[in-house]
Amino acid sequence: MHLPAIGILSLVLATAVSGTAAFAGSPGGLAWKIEPKVLERSLFSKPYQTSVITGTCPANAEVVIKVVSPTRSFKLNRAGKGLGFVWVPSGHAEVEEIPAMYAILSSAKMTNVLSPAEQEKAGLCSDFRDVFRQARVRFKKDPPDGQGAKLRQEYLSGLVRRFKEGGLYQYAEGAVKIESCTFRAQLAYPASAPVGEYKIFCYLVEGGAAHLVFEDRLLVKSSPVIDWLSYYAHASPAVYGIFSALVAVMVGLFVGVVLGRGAGH
Repeated sequence: MHLPAIGILSLVLATAVSGTAAFAGSPGGLAWKIEPKVLERSLFSKPYQTSVITGTCPANAEVVIKVVSPTRSFKLNRAGKGLGFVWVPSGHAEVEEIPAMYAILSSAKMTNVLSPAEQEKAGLCSDFRDVFRQARVRFKKDPPDGQGAKLRQEYLSGLVRRFKEGGLYQYAEGAVKIESCTFRAQLAYPASAPVGEYKIFCYLVEGGAAHLVFEDRLLVKSSPVIDWLSYYAHASPAVYGIFSALVAVMVGLFVGVVLGRGAGH
């Protein structure tokens, strides 16, 4: 499909001004919206923050949304039995270029609308195999001959399992709700989710194939106070410790005043 130059310019301007875009050439047009597009983390943030993704879709189509965070590096230890009964560190590695948050939300059971081959082609597999292909594992010591691939899989599987337990890796079928050709999905971002720019992809599933229809961005950032604390926690632990102690004292005084007033009544 080729769009005239004027149509392309109008599409770009509409996206820049309103944050909502439409695809010309589709029946009635396809539109989407992400609210909010910026999540700010502060000292008083809830354990989870949420963003809502809404849009239009053709009748009889299913919708899949994928959210990918910035990549990070993680140092991991592998435990093994020493002396036959004591668990001790038996290996060390660093996993690099792995998204610290990864979510796939769909409106239908994936196996009912996409074959395994189509899921893999679009990067929508429940086992997050795209992540396993992308990530790199660097061993502190070269593994024994023939063991590299197995150890790589073990480190990656263990890290992904921790991500899933912490709500950072999500695979939720039925999480996208469709009503009258309008879809809506709500995604929760744990407090441990990394700051940075997240990529958001939306796919329409029709005729057994997934078609990418839009890609957008969402920013997760920390407040200036959080940035200040993070800096001093690493650059000057003494200053960070003093500040933490002062905060603890102030909280204790506040609780004491509140409880004292309550006892007075």
